[in-house]
Amino acid sequence: MTSWIVRLVLAFLALEVGICVTLLSEDWKPLRDREDALFQKLLTESRKEENLLVDKTQPDPRTRVVRPLVEGRSQPYLQITVDEQAAEDLHYPLEPEDWWGLFNHAHAVGCRIAAIEEPLSWEGEGLAHIGRLASLNTALTQFEKVIVTVDLERLPRSQTIPSYLKASAIPISNILGGADDLRQVNSVVFPTSIDFNSNTQFSFRPDESIGTDQLAILRWGEHIIPSFPLAVAMAQADISPEEVHISLGDHLRLGDGPIVPIDEFGAFKITRAERPLYLERLAAEAYSPSQVEDTRKAITESVGALPNSVLFADKLSGPSPRARNSVLQTIATIDTLPRPERIEQHHRMSARNEVLLLGAIAIIAGLVVGFPTILRHLCYLLLLVAFPALLVLMHKGSEQWTLFAPAVATSMTGWILAMRMARYLPSRKRPKRQSEARPPATAIAD
Repeated sequence: MTSWIVRLVLAFLALEVGICVTLLSEDWKPLRDREDALFQKLLTESRKEENLLVDKTQPDPRTRVVRPLVEGRSQPYLQITVDEQAAEDLHYPLEPEDWWGLFNHAHAVGCRIAAIEEPLSWEGEGLAHIGRLASLNTALTQFEKVIVTVDLERLPRSQTIPSYLKASAIPISNILGGADDLRQVNSVVFPTSIDFNSNTQFSFRPDESIGTDQLAILRWGEHIIPSFPLAVAMAQADISPEEVHISLGDHLRLGDGPIVPIDEFGAFKITRAERPLYLERLAAEAYSPSQVEDTRKAITESVGALPNSVLFADKLSGPSPRARNSVLQTIATIDTLPRPERIEQHHRMSARNEVLLLGAIAIIAGLVVGFPTILRHLCYLLLLVAFPALLVLMHKGSEQWTLFAPAVATSMTGWILAMRMARYLPSRKRPKRQSEARPPATAIAD
Protein backbone atom coordinates (compact mmCIF):
# COMPACT_ATOMS: atom_id res chain seq x y z
CA MET A 1 0.00 0.00 0.00
CA THR A 2 1.50 3.33 -1.05
CA SER A 3 1.73 6.35 1.26
CA TRP A 4 -0.85 8.28 -0.81
CA ILE A 5 -3.47 5.57 -0.37
CA VAL A 6 -2.84 5.58 3.38
CA ARG A 7 -3.21 9.36 3.47
CA LEU A 8 -6.51 9.21 1.59
CA VAL A 9 -7.81 6.55 4.00
CA LEU A 10 -6.87 8.71 7.00
CA ALA A 11 -8.49 11.79 5.41
CA PHE A 12 -11.65 9.79 4.77
CA LEU A 13 -11.75 8.62 8.42
CA ALA A 14 -11.35 12.18 9.68
CA LEU A 15 -14.09 13.37 7.33
CA GLU A 16 -16.41 10.61 8.56
CA VAL A 17 -15.85 11.72 12.15
CA GLY A 18 -16.67 15.31 11.21
CA ILE A 19 -19.91 14.29 9.47
CA CYS A 20 -20.95 12.15 12.47
CA VAL A 21 -20.32 15.06 14.85
CA THR A 22 -22.39 17.30 12.54
CA LEU A 23 -25.35 14.94 12.82
CA LEU A 24 -24.81 14.71 16.59
CA SER A 25 -24.71 18.50 16.92
CA GLU A 26 -28.11 18.75 15.25
CA ASP A 27 -29.87 16.12 17.38
CA TRP A 28 -28.13 16.07 20.77
CA LYS A 29 -29.47 18.93 22.90
CA PRO A 30 -26.40 19.52 25.16
CA LEU A 31 -24.11 19.91 22.15
CA ARG A 32 -26.69 21.97 20.27
CA ASP A 33 -27.02 24.30 23.27
CA ARG A 34 -23.25 24.72 23.38
CA GLU A 35 -23.21 25.65 19.69
CA ASP A 36 -26.01 28.18 20.28
CA ALA A 37 -24.18 29.66 23.26
CA LEU A 38 -20.97 30.00 21.26
CA PHE A 39 -22.83 31.65 18.38
CA GLN A 40 -24.46 34.12 20.76
CA LYS A 41 -21.14 34.89 22.48
CA LEU A 42 -19.39 35.58 19.17
CA LEU A 43 -22.30 37.74 18.06
CA THR A 44 -22.28 39.72 21.30
CA GLU A 45 -18.51 40.23 21.24
CA SER A 46 -18.54 41.42 17.64
CA ARG A 47 -21.39 43.90 18.22
CA LYS A 48 -20.78 45.17 21.72
CA GLU A 49 -22.51 48.48 21.06
CA GLU A 50 -25.84 46.74 20.40
CA ASN A 51 -28.27 44.85 22.59
CA LEU A 52 -29.20 41.68 20.69
CA LEU A 53 -31.63 38.81 21.09
CA VAL A 54 -31.26 35.43 19.40
CA ASP A 55 -34.82 34.29 18.68
CA LYS A 56 -35.02 30.56 19.49
CA THR A 57 -38.66 30.22 18.53
CA GLN A 58 -38.02 30.01 14.78
CA PRO A 59 -39.04 26.67 13.25
CA ASP A 60 -36.15 26.46 10.74
CA PRO A 61 -33.08 24.96 12.48
CA ARG A 62 -30.77 26.13 9.69
CA THR A 63 -31.69 29.77 10.22
CA ARG A 64 -30.79 31.77 13.31
CA VAL A 65 -32.86 34.91 13.75
CA VAL A 66 -31.20 37.84 15.50
CA ARG A 67 -33.30 40.75 16.78
CA PRO A 68 -31.64 44.04 17.82
CA LEU A 69 -33.38 45.44 20.89
CA VAL A 70 -34.62 48.98 21.48
CA GLU A 71 -35.70 50.55 24.74
CA GLY A 72 -39.41 50.89 25.43
CA ARG A 73 -41.20 54.12 26.28
CA SER A 74 -43.35 55.06 29.24
CA GLN A 75 -47.06 55.11 28.53
CA PRO A 76 -49.60 57.34 30.33
CA TYR A 77 -52.48 55.68 32.18
CA LEU A 78 -55.83 56.72 33.53
CA GLN A 79 -56.49 55.05 36.86
CA ILE A 80 -60.03 55.11 38.17
CA THR A 81 -59.90 54.24 41.86
CA VAL A 82 -62.78 52.52 43.58
CA ASP A 83 -63.13 53.29 47.31
CA GLU A 84 -65.70 54.18 49.96
CA GLN A 85 -66.18 57.65 48.47
CA ALA A 86 -67.97 55.98 45.59
CA ALA A 87 -70.77 55.15 48.02
CA GLU A 88 -71.77 58.82 48.14
CA ASP A 89 -73.14 58.73 44.60
CA LEU A 90 -72.81 55.04 43.67
CA HIS A 91 -72.70 51.79 45.63
CA TYR A 92 -69.85 50.13 47.44
CA PRO A 93 -68.98 47.50 46.45
CA LEU A 94 -70.00 48.65 43.01
CA GLU A 95 -73.01 47.11 41.31
CA PRO A 96 -73.18 46.23 37.57
CA GLU A 97 -74.92 49.50 36.73
CA ASP A 98 -72.12 51.45 38.47
CA TRP A 99 -69.48 49.66 36.41
CA TRP A 100 -71.57 50.31 33.31
CA GLY A 101 -71.28 54.06 33.92
CA LEU A 102 -67.53 53.89 34.60
CA PHE A 103 -66.89 51.91 31.42
CA ASN A 104 -68.90 54.31 29.27
CA HIS A 105 -67.09 57.27 30.83
CA ALA A 106 -63.61 55.80 30.15
CA HIS A 107 -64.53 54.99 26.56
CA ALA A 108 -65.91 58.47 26.00
CA VAL A 109 -62.64 59.94 27.29
CA GLY A 110 -60.80 58.01 24.56
CA CYS A 111 -59.36 54.92 26.27
CA ARG A 112 -59.22 51.81 24.08
CA ILE A 113 -58.02 49.23 26.63
CA ALA A 114 -59.92 48.57 29.86
CA ALA A 115 -58.15 46.70 32.67
CA ILE A 116 -60.26 45.76 35.70
CA GLU A 117 -58.21 44.60 38.68
CA GLU A 118 -61.22 43.71 40.82
CA PRO A 119 -62.90 40.36 39.96
CA LEU A 120 -66.44 41.08 38.74
CA SER A 121 -68.82 38.50 40.18
CA TRP A 122 -72.42 38.86 41.29
CA GLU A 123 -75.05 36.35 42.29
CA GLY A 124 -78.65 36.84 41.38
CA GLU A 125 -81.68 35.46 39.58
CA GLY A 126 -84.42 36.71 37.35
CA LEU A 127 -84.63 38.83 34.25
CA ALA A 128 -83.60 42.02 36.05
CA HIS A 129 -80.26 40.52 37.11
CA ILE A 130 -79.65 39.08 33.65
CA GLY A 131 -80.44 42.47 32.10
CA ARG A 132 -77.97 44.26 34.38
CA LEU A 133 -75.17 41.88 33.43
CA ALA A 134 -76.08 42.13 29.74
CA SER A 135 -75.78 45.93 29.88
CA LEU A 136 -72.42 45.59 31.64
CA ASN A 137 -71.07 43.19 29.03
CA THR A 138 -72.36 45.41 26.23
CA ALA A 139 -70.42 48.35 27.67
CA LEU A 140 -67.23 46.26 27.61
CA THR A 141 -67.61 45.45 23.92
CA GLN A 142 -66.83 49.10 23.13
CA PHE A 143 -63.16 48.59 24.02
CA GLU A 144 -60.56 47.03 21.73
CA LYS A 145 -59.14 44.99 24.63
CA VAL A 146 -60.59 44.12 28.01
CA ILE A 147 -58.53 42.52 30.82
CA VAL A 148 -60.54 40.87 33.58
CA THR A 149 -59.30 39.05 36.68
CA VAL A 150 -60.37 36.07 38.75
CA ASP A 151 -59.03 34.80 42.07
CA LEU A 152 -57.39 31.38 41.78
CA GLU A 153 -56.41 28.87 44.46
CA ARG A 154 -55.28 25.28 44.88
CA LEU A 155 -57.66 22.82 46.58
CA PRO A 156 -57.34 19.11 47.33
CA ARG A 157 -60.01 18.45 44.75
CA SER A 158 -59.38 19.98 41.34
CA GLN A 159 -61.95 21.70 39.15
CA THR A 160 -62.10 21.53 35.39
CA ILE A 161 -60.49 24.65 33.99
CA PRO A 162 -63.21 27.04 32.73
CA SER A 163 -63.39 27.59 28.99
CA TYR A 164 -62.74 31.34 29.32
CA LEU A 165 -59.49 30.68 31.22
CA LYS A 166 -58.44 27.99 28.76
CA ALA A 167 -58.96 30.42 25.86
CA SER A 168 -56.89 33.08 27.67
CA ALA A 169 -54.07 30.72 28.71
CA ILE A 170 -50.55 30.58 27.28
CA PRO A 171 -49.83 27.13 25.78
CA ILE A 172 -47.48 25.14 27.98
CA SER A 173 -45.58 24.17 24.83
CA ASN A 174 -44.37 27.80 24.66
CA ILE A 175 -42.17 27.19 27.72
CA LEU A 176 -38.55 26.31 26.95
CA GLY A 177 -37.63 23.54 29.38
CA GLY A 178 -39.85 22.15 32.11
CA ALA A 179 -42.70 23.90 33.92
CA ASP A 180 -42.58 21.80 37.10
CA ASP A 181 -41.34 24.68 39.29
CA LEU A 182 -44.31 26.92 38.51
CA ARG A 183 -46.90 27.45 41.22
CA GLN A 184 -50.02 25.44 40.46
CA VAL A 185 -53.71 26.24 40.93
CA ASN A 186 -56.81 24.19 40.19
CA SER A 187 -59.92 26.18 41.10
CA VAL A 188 -61.64 29.57 40.75
CA VAL A 189 -62.72 31.20 44.02
CA PHE A 190 -65.77 32.97 42.55
CA PRO A 191 -67.05 32.46 39.00
CA THR A 192 -66.91 35.56 36.84
CA SER A 193 -69.99 37.40 35.62
CA ILE A 194 -68.20 38.68 32.52
CA ASP A 195 -68.87 37.03 29.19
CA PHE A 196 -65.88 35.84 27.20
CA ASN A 197 -65.63 37.71 23.88
CA SER A 198 -62.95 38.08 21.23
CA ASN A 199 -61.68 41.24 22.94
CA THR A 200 -61.58 39.72 26.45
CA GLN A 201 -58.44 38.43 28.20
CA PHE A 202 -58.78 36.73 31.60
CA SER A 203 -55.95 36.71 34.14
CA PHE A 204 -55.38 36.03 37.82
CA ARG A 205 -55.34 38.80 40.40
CA PRO A 206 -52.00 39.08 42.26
CA ASP A 207 -52.54 38.67 45.99
CA GLU A 208 -49.83 39.40 48.55
CA SER A 209 -51.63 37.41 51.26
CA ILE A 210 -51.18 34.11 49.35
CA GLY A 211 -47.79 34.94 47.81
CA THR A 212 -48.80 35.54 44.19
CA ASP A 213 -48.14 39.29 44.12
CA GLN A 214 -44.74 38.88 42.42
CA LEU A 215 -45.69 36.08 40.03
CA ALA A 216 -46.06 36.68 36.30
CA ILE A 217 -47.65 33.29 35.55
CA LEU A 218 -49.41 30.38 37.25
CA ARG A 219 -49.96 26.85 36.03
CA TRP A 220 -53.32 25.11 35.80
CA GLY A 221 -52.66 21.63 34.43
CA GLU A 222 -51.38 22.04 30.88
CA HIS A 223 -52.26 25.74 30.74
CA ILE A 224 -50.30 28.85 31.83
CA ILE A 225 -52.44 31.64 33.30
CA PRO A 226 -50.99 35.18 33.00
CA SER A 227 -51.11 37.65 35.86
CA PHE A 228 -53.06 40.88 35.63
CA PRO A 229 -49.98 43.08 34.91
CA LEU A 230 -48.76 40.62 32.28
CA ALA A 231 -52.17 40.49 30.61
CA VAL A 232 -52.22 44.30 30.44
CA ALA A 233 -48.76 44.25 28.82
CA MET A 234 -50.03 41.67 26.31
CA ALA A 235 -52.95 43.94 25.46
CA GLN A 236 -50.63 46.94 25.10
CA ALA A 237 -48.43 44.95 22.70
CA ASP A 238 -51.53 43.61 20.90
CA ILE A 239 -50.46 39.98 21.04
CA SER A 240 -52.34 36.75 21.68
CA PRO A 241 -51.39 34.15 24.33
CA GLU A 242 -49.91 31.95 21.58
CA GLU A 243 -47.30 34.67 20.89
CA VAL A 244 -45.93 34.63 24.44
CA HIS A 245 -42.73 32.59 24.77
CA ILE A 246 -41.29 31.74 28.18
CA SER A 247 -37.76 30.77 29.19
CA LEU A 248 -37.92 30.13 32.94
CA GLY A 249 -35.00 31.61 34.80
CA ASP A 250 -34.33 34.02 31.95
CA HIS A 251 -37.13 35.99 30.34
CA LEU A 252 -40.67 36.07 29.07
CA ARG A 253 -41.07 37.49 25.56
CA LEU A 254 -44.29 39.08 24.40
CA GLY A 255 -44.08 38.53 20.64
CA ASP A 256 -42.57 41.72 19.23
CA GLY A 257 -43.30 43.46 22.52
CA PRO A 258 -41.29 43.74 25.75
CA ILE A 259 -38.87 41.11 27.02
CA VAL A 260 -39.65 40.65 30.72
CA PRO A 261 -37.02 39.12 33.06
CA ILE A 262 -38.39 36.30 35.26
CA ASP A 263 -36.87 33.72 37.61
CA GLU A 264 -37.21 29.94 37.48
CA PHE A 265 -40.50 30.12 39.42
CA GLY A 266 -42.15 32.58 37.04
CA ALA A 267 -41.78 35.68 39.24
CA PHE A 268 -40.91 39.12 37.90
CA LYS A 269 -37.24 40.15 38.19
CA ILE A 270 -37.64 43.86 37.52
CA THR A 271 -36.99 47.09 39.37
CA ARG A 272 -40.37 48.76 39.48
CA ALA A 273 -40.82 52.35 38.39
CA GLU A 274 -41.08 54.71 41.33
CA ARG A 275 -43.30 57.24 39.56
CA PRO A 276 -45.58 55.82 36.87
CA LEU A 277 -47.05 58.31 34.44
CA TYR A 278 -50.74 58.28 35.32
CA LEU A 279 -53.75 60.35 36.33
CA GLU A 280 -55.88 59.09 39.19
CA ARG A 281 -59.61 59.80 39.23
CA LEU A 282 -62.02 58.59 41.89
CA ALA A 283 -65.00 56.53 40.78
CA ALA A 284 -67.37 59.31 41.84
CA GLU A 285 -65.47 61.71 39.52
CA ALA A 286 -65.52 59.44 36.48
CA TYR A 287 -69.06 58.18 36.19
CA SER A 288 -71.47 60.49 34.43
CA PRO A 289 -71.14 61.79 30.83
CA SER A 290 -71.06 65.36 32.15
CA GLN A 291 -67.67 64.61 33.80
CA VAL A 292 -65.93 63.56 30.57
CA GLU A 293 -64.61 67.03 29.75
CA ASP A 294 -63.32 67.46 33.32
CA THR A 295 -61.41 64.19 33.01
CA ARG A 296 -59.92 65.20 29.67
CA LYS A 297 -58.83 68.53 31.08
CA ALA A 298 -57.21 66.84 34.07
CA ILE A 299 -55.37 64.45 31.72
CA THR A 300 -54.02 67.35 29.65
CA GLU A 301 -52.78 69.15 32.74
CA SER A 302 -51.31 66.03 34.40
CA VAL A 303 -49.85 63.62 31.83
CA GLY A 304 -50.24 65.56 28.59
CA ALA A 305 -51.09 62.73 26.19
CA LEU A 306 -54.36 60.85 26.09
CA PRO A 307 -53.96 57.43 27.79
CA ASN A 308 -54.63 54.40 25.67
CA SER A 309 -55.45 52.30 28.73
CA VAL A 310 -57.66 52.79 31.75
CA LEU A 311 -56.99 50.86 34.93
CA PHE A 312 -59.81 50.24 37.40
CA ALA A 313 -58.20 49.57 40.78
CA ASP A 314 -59.48 48.98 44.29
CA LYS A 315 -57.88 51.45 46.66
CA LEU A 316 -58.31 49.04 49.55
CA SER A 317 -56.15 46.39 47.86
CA GLY A 318 -53.11 47.45 49.91
CA PRO A 319 -52.36 49.07 53.27
CA SER A 320 -50.02 51.71 51.85
CA PRO A 321 -49.81 53.80 48.69
CA ARG A 322 -46.74 51.80 47.63
CA ALA A 323 -48.64 48.51 47.88
CA ARG A 324 -51.70 49.98 46.20
CA ASN A 325 -49.66 51.20 43.24
CA SER A 326 -47.49 48.09 42.88
CA VAL A 327 -49.64 46.71 40.04
CA LEU A 328 -49.48 50.00 38.15
CA GLN A 329 -45.74 50.22 38.82
CA THR A 330 -45.25 46.74 37.37
CA ILE A 331 -47.27 47.61 34.27
CA ALA A 332 -45.42 50.91 33.78
CA THR A 333 -42.04 49.17 34.20
CA ILE A 334 -42.87 46.55 31.55
CA ASP A 335 -43.59 49.39 29.11
CA THR A 336 -39.97 50.60 29.41
CA LEU A 337 -38.30 47.19 28.94
CA PRO A 338 -36.35 46.43 25.73
CA ARG A 339 -38.23 44.97 22.79
CA PRO A 340 -37.07 43.46 19.47
CA GLU A 341 -36.92 45.64 16.39
CA ARG A 342 -35.91 44.45 12.92
CA ILE A 343 -35.22 40.85 11.90
CA GLU A 344 -31.77 39.61 10.84
CA GLN A 345 -31.62 36.11 9.35
CA HIS A 346 -28.29 34.29 9.67
CA HIS A 347 -28.34 31.27 7.38
CA ARG A 348 -26.27 28.17 7.92
CA MET A 349 -23.82 27.10 5.22
CA SER A 350 -25.25 24.63 2.73
CA ALA A 351 -24.60 20.94 3.35
CA ARG A 352 -22.32 20.81 0.31
CA ASN A 353 -20.15 23.67 1.54
CA GLU A 354 -19.94 22.17 5.00
CA VAL A 355 -18.78 18.83 3.59
CA LEU A 356 -16.23 20.65 1.40
CA LEU A 357 -14.94 22.54 4.45
CA LEU A 358 -14.59 19.36 6.49
CA GLY A 359 -13.02 17.63 3.48
CA ALA A 360 -10.41 20.37 3.19
CA ILE A 361 -9.54 19.96 6.86
CA ALA A 362 -9.31 16.19 6.49
CA ILE A 363 -7.14 16.37 3.35
CA ILE A 364 -4.74 18.83 4.95
CA ALA A 365 -4.55 16.48 7.93
CA GLY A 366 -3.76 13.59 5.57
CA LEU A 367 -1.09 15.53 3.69
CA VAL A 368 0.98 16.30 6.77
CA VAL A 369 1.02 12.65 7.87
CA GLY A 370 4.58 11.43 7.55
CA PHE A 371 6.18 14.82 8.12
CA PRO A 372 8.97 14.95 10.66
CA THR A 373 7.60 14.95 14.20
CA ILE A 374 8.25 18.62 14.98
CA LEU A 375 6.91 19.82 11.64
CA ARG A 376 3.86 17.56 11.90
CA HIS A 377 2.87 18.86 15.33
CA LEU A 378 3.46 22.44 14.20
CA CYS A 379 1.18 21.93 11.19
CA TYR A 380 -1.60 20.51 13.32
CA LEU A 381 -1.27 23.29 15.83
CA LEU A 382 -1.70 25.81 13.01
CA LEU A 383 -4.64 23.78 11.71
CA LEU A 384 -6.41 23.79 15.05
CA VAL A 385 -5.95 27.55 15.31
CA ALA A 386 -6.55 28.57 11.72
CA PHE A 387 -9.87 26.87 11.04
CA PRO A 388 -11.66 28.03 14.24
CA ALA A 389 -10.31 31.51 13.53
CA LEU A 390 -11.73 31.25 10.01
CA LEU A 391 -15.11 30.23 11.41
CA VAL A 392 -15.05 33.13 13.87
CA LEU A 393 -14.30 35.61 11.09
CA MET A 394 -17.10 34.12 9.01
CA HIS A 395 -19.56 34.54 11.89
CA LYS A 396 -18.48 38.11 12.51
CA GLY A 397 -18.11 39.32 8.95
CA SER A 398 -21.21 37.83 7.33
CA GLU A 399 -24.67 36.52 8.09
CA GLN A 400 -23.57 32.92 7.50
CA TRP A 401 -22.64 30.37 10.13
CA THR A 402 -21.66 26.76 10.54
CA LEU A 403 -21.07 24.39 13.45
CA PHE A 404 -17.77 24.53 15.34
CA ALA A 405 -17.74 21.02 16.81
CA PRO A 406 -17.41 19.14 13.47
CA ALA A 407 -14.43 21.24 12.37
CA VAL A 408 -12.68 20.74 15.71
CA ALA A 409 -13.48 17.00 15.70
CA THR A 410 -12.11 16.59 12.16
CA SER A 411 -8.88 18.43 13.05
CA MET A 412 -8.40 16.46 16.28
CA THR A 413 -9.05 13.14 14.54
CA GLY A 414 -6.52 13.97 11.84
CA TRP A 415 -3.94 14.93 14.47
CA ILE A 416 -4.43 11.74 16.47
CA LEU A 417 -4.25 9.59 13.34
CA ALA A 418 -1.10 11.39 12.25
CA MET A 419 0.58 10.63 15.58
CA ARG A 420 -0.40 6.96 15.46
CA MET A 421 -0.04 6.18 11.77
CA ALA A 422 3.07 8.13 10.75
CA ARG A 423 5.36 5.28 11.75
CA TYR A 424 3.70 2.93 9.28
CA LEU A 425 4.22 5.13 6.25
CA PRO A 426 7.20 4.69 3.94
CA SER A 427 10.01 7.13 4.46
CA ARG A 428 9.84 10.37 2.48
CA LYS A 429 13.56 10.01 1.61
CA ARG A 430 14.09 8.94 -1.98
CA PRO A 431 15.70 5.47 -2.19
CA LYS A 432 19.06 5.35 -3.84
CA ARG A 433 19.42 3.73 -7.23
CA GLN A 434 20.95 0.32 -7.38
CA SER A 435 23.92 1.60 -9.39
CA GLU A 436 24.54 4.28 -6.80
CA ALA A 437 24.24 1.91 -3.92
CA ARG A 438 26.62 -0.78 -5.38
CA PRO A 439 30.12 -0.51 -3.87
CA PRO A 440 32.97 0.12 -6.27
CA ALA A 441 34.47 -3.05 -7.71
CA THR A 442 37.88 -4.09 -6.42
CA ALA A 443 40.55 -4.48 -9.08
CA ILE A 444 41.83 -7.99 -9.41
CA ALA A 445 45.38 -8.42 -10.53
CA ASP A 446 46.04 -10.93 -13.21
